[in-house]
Order: sequence, then C-alpha cells, then structure tokens
Amino acid sequence: MAAWDKRINGGVQGFAAAASSSSKKEKGIRIFDVPAPPEIPRRRLDAFSFGVGDGDDGVVVEEEVAPSPLARARGCDVYVGYGGGAAAEVERFVAWLCAEMEALGVRCVAADRHRCRDAPSHAAARAAMDVAVAGVVVVTPASLGNPYCVDEIRAFVEKGRLVPVFVGLGKADCRAEDVVEKHGDLWGRFGGHLWKVYDGGERDWREAVGALSRADPAVEVDAGSQRHRLIDLLEIVGSRLGRRAVADAVRSWRAAAAAHPELPFTRNEGFVGRERELLDLESVLFGKRPMHLVEVEVFGSEPAFIDGVVCISGASGAGKTELVLEYAHRHAMEYKKVLWVRGEARYLRMGYLKLADQLGLAVGDDLSLIATGDRSSSGSSKTKKEWIFRGLESDAIAKIRKELTREIPYLLIIDNLESETDWWDSRDMQDLLPGAVSGAAARSHVIITTTRLCRLQRVRTFSLAPNLESQEAMLLMTKNGALAFHGEDTVALKAIQQKVGSIPLALALVGAVLSELAVSPAELRQAMNDAPYRAPTWEENDAPALRDNPGMVQLLDVCFALLDEEKDGLGDAAVRMIETSSFFAPSPIPVALLAAATGGEPKRLLWKQMKLALRLSCSSSRRALAKDSSRRRAAAAAAEPEALVALLRLGIARRCTTQAAPCVSMHRVFKLFGRKAVGSGEAAARSTVRAIAAAANAVVEMHEEHAWAACMSVFKIAPAVAANLPTKELPQFVTRVAVPITAHGVAAHSSYAAVTDLLVESSDAIRGEESRYVARGGLDENPSLYHELAHSRAQLMKMRAKLMLRGGEFTLAEDHSLAVIHILEVVAGDDDPETEEARAALDRVLQVQPEE
Repeated sequence: MAAWDKRINGGVQGFAAAASSSSKKEKGIRIFDVPAPPEIPRRRLDAFSFGVGDGDDGVVVEEEVAPSPLARARGCDVYVGYGGGAAAEVERFVAWLCAEMEALGVRCVAADRHRCRDAPSHAAARAAMDVAVAGVVVVTPASLGNPYCVDEIRAFVEKGRLVPVFVGLGKADCRAEDVVEKHGDLWGRFGGHLWKVYDGGERDWREAVGALSRADPAVEVDAGSQRHRLIDLLEIVGSRLGRRAVADAVRSWRAAAAAHPELPFTRNEGFVGRERELLDLESVLFGKRPMHLVEVEVFGSEPAFIDGVVCISGASGAGKTELVLEYAHRHAMEYKKVLWVRGEARYLRMGYLKLADQLGLAVGDDLSLIATGDRSSSGSSKTKKEWIFRGLESDAIAKIRKELTREIPYLLIIDNLESETDWWDSRDMQDLLPGAVSGAAARSHVIITTTRLCRLQRVRTFSLAPNLESQEAMLLMTKNGALAFHGEDTVALKAIQQKVGSIPLALALVGAVLSELAVSPAELRQAMNDAPYRAPTWEENDAPALRDNPGMVQLLDVCFALLDEEKDGLGDAAVRMIETSSFFAPSPIPVALLAAATGGEPKRLLWKQMKLALRLSCSSSRRALAKDSSRRRAAAAAAEPEALVALLRLGIARRCTTQAAPCVSMHRVFKLFGRKAVGSGEAAARSTVRAIAAAANAVVEMHEEHAWAACMSVFKIAPAVAANLPTKELPQFVTRVAVPITAHGVAAHSSYAAVTDLLVESSDAIRGEESRYVARGGLDENPSLYHELAHSRAQLMKMRAKLMLRGGEFTLAEDHSLAVIHILEVVAGDDDPETEEARAALDRVLQVQPEE
C-alpha cells in the first residue's frame, strides 16, 4: 500500500521538470479511445479517453461511422479528469472506472489534458465538462501543480458537480495556506514544487485547493481499497445521475462480494519467507523486472512475452500455492475479482468454463431449444461436422477470454497446472490465456503454478527454490516464534529440518505437530530416527517430496502414531480419511460427503446435510446466506468426525471458504501418502462413488467436479483406481449421476469435450455389462435388473441423440433415437409415455434432416 502511494507521489518531481519546458509549447487537447487487444474486434464505445501517450496529433475514431469527438463529448454523463503526471496505477484505476461505467450504460469521458495538444480536442474536452452531470477529478499531489486539474476542480465546484478522488494524499492534506506559507505535510513532502509549477494566479489556486478540503462527497483511494472505493464512486455517480438501475447493480455487486468468498482458503497467518519472491511477482505483473526469482528457458519462436502472465514452477510442497495465495490476499482489492481455477488435467477445462458464472456470462447451451432444428447448422462438409462441438465450446471459452481482456482488471490464478494441452481433446492451454499487445498495459493478470516446466509459449516462467533458508525454516517450525526452544531442542529442530529436506510443507507440519501434540523437538527427532522407512512402490509421476524424501514419510508415520497415542485408533482413522479424499476431485470436499465416504457418517445424516446445503444455496438470499454462515459453520464443526478434527489441527486438512456447505481440502502430497500407506484401493474408490451417488442431486448442482470424478472412476476413464460397482448399482448410478452431470455440463457451461467422451464411454460400459449379465444367465434369474440396465442405456442414448442433433449429425441422431425406441419398447412397452416421447423426438430429427 505504501509502495503504491510512493509510486504515485514519485511523479511530482518528474512532472515539475516537464512543466517548465512544456509551458513554452502550444497547449491543446488530444483524444484517444481506449485500445483493445488485437485478437478481439474493436467495438464502438460510448466511453472514450483523452491522450495518454505520445504520437501524431489528431483524433483516433474506432469506426468510420462513429460520431465526431465533439458530438460524443456533448453526450457525456460523467467527466473523469486525471491530470498531473498520472502514474500507471492511476491510469489503470481510471480505465477500470470508465469500463465499469460503460458496462452500466453511463457515458463518460476521461482526460489527461496536460498531455493533449490540438484545439479540436480541447473543444471536445470543454464540451464534455460543460454537459457532465458529475465531474470526477483524480487528485494526486502532482495534480495540485497542474493548471488543467486546477481548472477542472474550479469548473465543477462552481456547478456543484465535483467528486474528488484522492490518491497519494488525503482530503485533510488539502490546505492551501499550508503550501503557500511553507508548512504542513504537503510542503514537508513535496517542498515548493506544487506551487512553483502551477504558474497561475494564487487566488484561483487557493480556491481550488480549499474546495477540495470541503468537498462532499469525496473518495480516498489506496492500494488496499481500490475495489471498495470504486464501488463507492459508482454509487455516487448513480445517485448524481438519478439512475435506479446503476444503484441496484452496484448494491448487488457489493452484496455478492461480501457473500461469496473468491479465494479457496483464508489468509495463512503463519506465512513465512518468500518476501523477495512476492516483491518480484508484483514487479513482473506491474511491468518491472524481477530480482530474485530465477527465470528459466523460454519456449517458442516468439521473443515477446504475453504481458501480465506469469508461470511459477517448483517442486511439490515448495509453497507455490501459498505464495500465490498470499499475493492474492495482499492485492485482491486491486482487481474486480480474483478467479481461482484448479489446473489438474482432467478438470482444468471444466473449471475455466465455470468462470462464466463468476463473470456474469451465459455460456451454456440449452438442448431443449433445438426442437425445430436448423438445417444450415450441419454444414456441408465432413470437416465442419467433426469440429462443431469443438467450435461450440470454443465460443464459450472466447466469451470468457474476451471478458478478461477488457479494461476491467481481474486476477486469474491457475493452480497446479499439469499439462500444457487439454486432457480431453489435446487443445493448447494457450487458448485460455488472455493475450495483450506487447508493451501495452495488461489490466488483468494471470498467475500459473506448476510442478513441472510446461512448454507455454510466450509465458514468462520462473523457478521457485524448493527449500527455505535456515532462519525462515526455523520460523516455520516454531510457528513464527510462538514456540520457544533452546539447547538440545534447537539442535533437534535443525536435524529434523535437514532430514525432511527443508521442504516448506514438511516444516509447517513439524510446527503443527510440536504445537498440537505432546512432543518435544528432541522426542520427535528420536521417533523419526526409530521409525522404519516403509518404502512404498513409487511411480514416476509421484511427488518427489515423498518419493525421494524418506524423512517426509517417516515424519508422517510418526505424526499418525502420535495421534494413536492420543486416542486409540485416531491415527488409523485419519490416514483412511486422507486416502479417501484422494478419490475425490481436486476441489473443496464437503465435510458430510467425505465423512460418508470414509464410513464415519450415517447416510441419513449425510442426506439431511446435503439437502439443507442445497436448499440454502438455492432459496436463501445472499444476505441471509452470509448471515447464517457462521452459525452453520459452528454447527458443522461440532459434527465433524474426530479424525477430520485431528487433521485440521495439524494443517493436513484445511478448511475452505465455500459458503454453501462446510468443505475441506488436502494437499496432494498428503493424499499420495494416504493412498500408499493404506492401500485399500478399489474399496475406498467404491465407497467414495457410493457416497457421491447417495447425494447426487446436491453434488451435481454444487460440487459437479466430484460427480465427474465418480463417473471417470466407474467408467474407467483414466482413473487412478477404478471403482467396479456391482451390476445392481450401475443403473442407479447412471440415472442419478451420469445423465444429470452430462445435461448440466452442456446446459450450464457448454462442456462438450468432456460430455461427449463420458456419454460414449458410459454407453459402452453399460452395453458390455448387459452382455455379461445375459451370458451369466441373469436374464432368466432377474429380468427386472436387465430392464434397469437397458433403461439406463436408453437414457444415455437419448442424451447422445440430443447432442448429435445439436451438432448437425442427423444420421447419428436418427440412429440413437431408434436405439432408444427399441430399448423402451422392450423394457417399458409400446404405449408407455416415455416410449411415445422417444418417437416424437425421432419425428423432430426426421423433420429437420436435410434432403440428400
């Protein structure tokens, strides 16, 4: 925050030097529209800005049919002045403000008149000032030495329309007599520069500065409050304009920000070290060179990096997520919203498409609207048919990407990226990144973390050191000095640090064990030395933090042994819970769902909790939901299994900020240990799938990633461990989980790649199970179960027919529809309403099918 003010205030001396020479030049105004990135077609804007850079004199108009700058200025609702040698941070804030007003239908003009030259532009600025209902003037210390800014302040004060925005100084600082009489805070910080460079009448200057000290309303902005103050500004503007829609939209934004946490975890109060790396991250994203992070090889032939995009590479457990989380908590107010996407291969595309919900974009595809069809949608070439679903999903991605390239700043975090290509269809991950013109200011920023060096073209990639320095490691093991150790214990801590390889994840666990369990550093070291190293069967892709670190494995073994000493069986239950968590998706896991999958929660209670969470999330107002959050969290904490409470105490499990239902998350290193240590494999996977199926309605609506994980495990779509359900459970799983999740994936997010693959794999799996069931003689023993299997396959084929119709694949849609009819005639009968509905669907397919 202080650094932000320093950068802004640093422009005063530079402005003073430039003013002496520029005062001799011809003064005027120059108009520029805010530039859009090259890959997005430039659109006509109601809001436009005045010159912010060097170049030829004149006016840049976005379209040939666009009105003249003077005509557009006369239609202005809000004038925004930000003169005075504005820093990049101020220009970024002004661009954000204007973009938000444009989105709300407020026409605005933004001007730094000191940088403009020609008379026509000066006339346009004056016209905008004359008609504007509100005059927002950004006041920095340099502004008080800018004759244009002083002129704007006086003009809007006379009309009673001034709304000053103070940056780098406060309203109380604006006392004219202090500056003129050479005393006060402004004089102490900036000397006589403000008065000397003004070069105007003292009376006018005194009136303008005095008006600032009396202005009401007024807004004071710093780095830690940009978002909140911008919301205040929009509220003031809406009130001045008398527009109810603007006020309602701003109130909704404020309420949503309070009710729905953006980051998955609360701030880590025990964050230690990495201060240099944080400084470098800030420097890179805001346009400066890093100092301490190690830049690695750049792939691709393009020499220029994508502005505002950074990738942090490092070993598992090195603290990449903690580093990014700390950055996000420190700088969240400098962005409209922080968007967090999990980068695991099978879930990246789904998580990215779900950003549309947070951005207020509609990207879903309603298959029920394809009743009449469109013959032209099929295309005339085989190539177009093959790529149509890819194109539909690409349209949804393009909407999100376009939103991220506007002047509104977002922070997009892609955590734990596993591959540079999409798992479902091998598309380049580069398609997800908002591009920016080389050398232009990137409003939105993207931070990617990965355990491997990805070949991301034009993305600046840095390597994070896997270990902490000795002093920082000691702080982490002593909970920032809260635990005081001396003598032998200090020696023991250093030995433990060396044994676990100074990995931050292991050091944090050491600190938690010492603070939560009855053990001293010397006793912990001795227990680790005595613990036999049980070398599991490692795979190449397993995290090196465990695979190549016997000390970490021994530390975890000792940790759970100590839990068993605390209460018999507690350690074993905790390890089983960790193992079970590894069969869920890498998303926040509802506590009730995890408990049910582990076997520690009755199904009846699970149903009650999940139904309550669903009802609250769907029917309660956001304000009521936020108000009720603490009560529900306290009640949920009281009902948490002892094993989970123990894991939370040790930091192995971590509470998530999800409002709808209490959720937890566990680091993938701990999940790997649980899977290797317990080794129950298929039994744990099957238990997880059954718990998800039992609460399918709530899971599909609120935690769909876990439903996808269950489907991939049941239908063997590259799972870590397959879950082989008995034949009698498969039809229910298809009906309750597989079919709803495919319908939801298309309707909500246009997730065509994953949906089409799942429908094919699940249909084949059910058909194979039917054949095996008949071969075993099951048709004679239990024909009703065979009918259930066939009926579930009919539901899958019905969904596939809808997709083929949407994609213009009319022949396949007809084949699937006929298969549905044949199945239903056998299992339901000719006169069953579902059979009649299937025939009607086939008729619609035949009606829209193009003639040969």
